[in-house]
Amino acid sequence: MTFSVLVCDAGHQPHHWTTKEDGIVLKVKNLIAYEMGDPATFRGGVSRMTGERSQIDVAPIIFLKNVLKYDSRTPPLTNKNLFARDRHICAFCGRHYPEHKLSREHIIPSSRGGPNNWKNCISACKACNHAKADMTLEEAGMELLFIPYVPNTAEKLLMQNRRILADQAEFLKAMLPEHSRLLGEQFPTYTM
Repeated sequence: MTFSVLVCDAGHQPHHWTTKEDGIVLKVKNLIAYEMGDPATFRGGVSRMTGERSQIDVAPIIFLKNVLKYDSRTPPLTNKNLFARDRHICAFCGRHYPEHKLSREHIIPSSRGGPNNWKNCISACKACNHAKADMTLEEAGMELLFIPYVPNTAEKLLMQNRRILADQAEFLKAMLPEHSRLLGEQFPTYTM
């Protein structure tokens, strides 16, 4: 049974994915305040003293007793994260593309001082990116089909994990901002 455990802090903020083994360690060390979702039971060895087999339950979402420090709640701007935010859709032609046929497009071209940040970057197919070149939208006579935005931690976690449990997807989707492009998305969820 392979699944990732969603780790949240005491402030109910999602923080990161971890392995089920690390989830077991957190539970054994008594660092978990409470858990959410249907737990999975993991069995260990047989005790020489009692002759009984050890077992421990770990839920797919755990809440730690502490508030965690965040380097940044903003996901790093990588092509993979950008294409995931934009759902692998070109912001100009609206077609869906595999990752290798997309590129990062700067709305205000970097050659003209445009920043390399979430609000100035969109996914574009190579043909549309080439057509726009280093022109502004107005100069190229092109319009955006959607407005770029900065994703939050819940979006980052949804974009990172391709094997997500239904409980985890529901929890994270409840934390998405109303402008998120992931709101209408169906995630490939599975059960334990």
